Amino acid sequence: MTPAELQNLISSYNTYYAQGQINKDELIALLQGVNIMEGLGEDVESLQTKEMLNTILNSAISVASALA
Repeated sequence: MTPAELQNLISSYNTYYAQGQINKDELIALLQGVNIMEGLGEDVESLQTKEMLNTILNSAISVASALA
């Protein structure tokens, strides 16, 4: 997964949350699931890209956790 693909996925999840299709806990679980899924493909992508994806995901999880 590229950073752009990850941003699109996070955006989709945020849209689902904003539309009330998922709740805060489901949003966090989805984001954490992507984080786990990305860890499985380490041989496919470089470490630098993995670090970038991890930073993006951790930021998204932090934002989701701060939602009311």
